[in-house]
Amino acid sequence: MRGKLKQLHLVGGWAAGREWITKRRMHVLLRGTIGQRIRLVSGLILFAFALTHFLNHAIGLFSVEAMMDVQQWRTAVTRSPPVHIVLGLALLLHMGFALARLAGRSTLRMPPWELAQILLGFSIPLLLFPHMAATTLANELFDAKDSYAYELVQLWPDNALQQSILLLIVWVHSCIGLHFWLRLTDWYQRAFPLLFALAVLIPCAALAGFMVAGKAVTAAVADPLVMDELRRQTNWPSDQEISILKGYSAQAINAFYLVLAAVLLMILGRWIARRFSSKVSISYVPDPTVRANPGPTLLEISRAQGIPHLSVCGGRARCSTCRVEIIEGADSLPPPQGAEARTLAGIAAGPRVRLACQVRPLGPVTVNLLLQPEPRARGGSDQGIEQILAVLFLDARDFTSWSQDKLPYDVVFILNRLFNAAGQAIEAHGGWIDKYLGDGLMAVFGRHSGPEAGCRQALEAARAIDLALDRVNSGLANELPAPIRVGMGIHVGPLVLGRLGHENTASTTVVGRTVNAASRLEALSKEKACQLVVSVEAARMAGLDPAQFKPEPVSVRGLAQPLDVICVDRARDLPELGTS
Repeated sequence: MRGKLKQLHLVGGWAAGREWITKRRMHVLLRGTIGQRIRLVSGLILFAFALTHFLNHAIGLFSVEAMMDVQQWRTAVTRSPPVHIVLGLALLLHMGFALARLAGRSTLRMPPWELAQILLGFSIPLLLFPHMAATTLANELFDAKDSYAYELVQLWPDNALQQSILLLIVWVHSCIGLHFWLRLTDWYQRAFPLLFALAVLIPCAALAGFMVAGKAVTAAVADPLVMDELRRQTNWPSDQEISILKGYSAQAINAFYLVLAAVLLMILGRWIARRFSSKVSISYVPDPTVRANPGPTLLEISRAQGIPHLSVCGGRARCSTCRVEIIEGADSLPPPQGAEARTLAGIAAGPRVRLACQVRPLGPVTVNLLLQPEPRARGGSDQGIEQILAVLFLDARDFTSWSQDKLPYDVVFILNRLFNAAGQAIEAHGGWIDKYLGDGLMAVFGRHSGPEAGCRQALEAARAIDLALDRVNSGLANELPAPIRVGMGIHVGPLVLGRLGHENTASTTVVGRTVNAASRLEALSKEKACQLVVSVEAARMAGLDPAQFKPEPVSVRGLAQPLDVICVDRARDLPELGTS
């Protein structure tokens, strides 16, 4: 019974069994195609520029003079030829790859957050280009000294609303992108409250500084002599030069939106063509079967047909939550390449597993979604998030021999005494019991504390369980012919944490090969005649020196390479590691 329960839990499991742990976070963040990486890096460069610009705005809360002093330091960097070129290329590349990604879509159906980011992003040039023309371009063409005083006179109060809207659009667009990029990491959940507070505070401070400084400068230039001096010091553009700048701004806006219109017409034309083209059959296990045009990705087909299909990274091949098993029709698909191949290799996927966001069916296929979304998904980890976690398996030894002569109620009583002691030890050290498996259980550590602390907590919990067995066996001395013994296995690695199961019975659980490996290590403890088997990876991350326990490699079913482990006769022999 226990073996069947474990098999049911492990169906659809994935992730690399022996990947390094310390470098994985960066690897997750940099997944994707070359184009996606370029768009990501260019976006980060532009965000860094916007962040420093908005913080400079916030200095206006103190004084216009301080605002301008900081601006001199900032523009000394941003206006230097190398950085100026990098910023210009970043803007062009980010817009170009965004347009290219939109042009590559076969459907405009997408998650609301992605639609919001796209709409905000494509509205930025309408407000940004006039601002760039009045500042950067005026400086380049007519040597205008576009200090904050120069800019504030131009913006406050007539164009203040337009500029404030631009600031908010840029900030929200950037934060959406950063959120759905960083949430692939395990540390982001812990840092989210602080980052969210900063995401609200920074634009508020920037707008407040802009308002305070705008009013101060407007009051100062009400004196004609002050205004004349400002025009002289800043080499204020003439009316003719301003007209030229506005012309360049209008041309840039028209060019961008003409390209955007062409992209949208391309998508419309593609959609019309598909309406009259032959269709392929896509069968989902257990149902439904839909007809779709060749060209879109399987993820796009699912969305177009209203079939719930997880995709944490938004279809960028940075995660594997959209993965499917190709039951039939795999031969009609080209082999994985590029970002898909790297991601599948990173999770040690089987030969029939593909990423739905990269597969474009050209013939009939039958697929099984390996991660099923909850019908009433609430977002975040409920929809599946990748984390590095420590897993502990525990199993009662000789359960069959001592339970066969007991009444069922007595067996339940005895097991509950064991589970109560183990559960208290697990919870006391920061873990939670994922599930009970007959005469055993599975516990997970590190969800909120991180993988290193999670490994320490798992080892401390194992030590506490062993010590608690003395109390359990003392209380059951008259019930059992021999003391209860347990075997335990601990491993650490990448897992997907999410809500799995039927709508009314779904619960938060983890899936992945790390679970499989931890289960095998627990079974190995019986073969090795010891109480605890720990992977060397988990021991090292916990701060334990594996050398004192004589590590040895073992073959674990489901892992491509042998796994180095240590065997501990009694968990109480482990040194106290602390769980802070």
